[in-house]
Amino acid sequence: MHYWIRASSSDFRGPLPQPRSGHTAVTIGKSKVVVFGGLIDKKFLSDIFVYDIENKLWFQPECSGSGSNGQVGPLPRAFHIAVSIDCHMFIFGGRSGSRRLGDFWVLDTDIWQWSELTSFGDLPSPRDFAAASSIGNRKIVMYGGWDGSKWLSDVYVLDTISLEWIELSISGTLPPPRCGHTATMVEKRLLIYGGRGGGGPIMGDLWALKGLFEEGKLSILLAHLLQQQICSCLSFYRMT
Repeated sequence: MHYWIRASSSDFRGPLPQPRSGHTAVTIGKSKVVVFGGLIDKKFLSDIFVYDIENKLWFQPECSGSGSNGQVGPLPRAFHIAVSIDCHMFIFGGRSGSRRLGDFWVLDTDIWQWSELTSFGDLPSPRDFAAASSIGNRKIVMYGGWDGSKWLSDVYVLDTISLEWIELSISGTLPPPRCGHTATMVEKRLLIYGGRGGGGPIMGDLWALKGLFEEGKLSILLAHLLQQQICSCLSFYRMT
């Protein structure tokens, strides 16, 4: 049987994060969840809260490390992407006030130190409401978003060691541009679901990006499932 349990304040100790939206949360190892940023009452946030699962404890680490503006950590923001690889949390983009961001940061959760990273290659444009996922323990793939004037359908892969961005050349039918979607790696495919784009209704389609672990051009496999057909996802994942 599957069921939800709502946590109460008696279930954990420590200072609780403020209510918020547009934040991110990533898992570090098997015992920690790191929450960053978000928006509350039109105020953009840059705080870090950590939930220690084993000890049922919330805590707020004292972070160090500054960027080009001299302040500790990234600018306050919401609607950014955050991806964890090993003990590192990488963040890109988002929005701070009316400004869309294209900066790139990493937080080392072993020492709670921020570093602003200078990357090169096919640099993505500033954007919010993109979605991303890790590929193995070295790369990050990012799809779509909103740059303030148009919905996006581009795909970028970042090598977190060399810090090189590559915009992928995609073959086949492309998903409609979108933002506010999800991106999840399942086995060797990036699954994109939902979002909004083109001024139309909220989307309920599902796409799979193949070829992320292969040589040569990538191909896209269309699942194009309507919301009422999501129950057929399991058979889709097994397609070859």
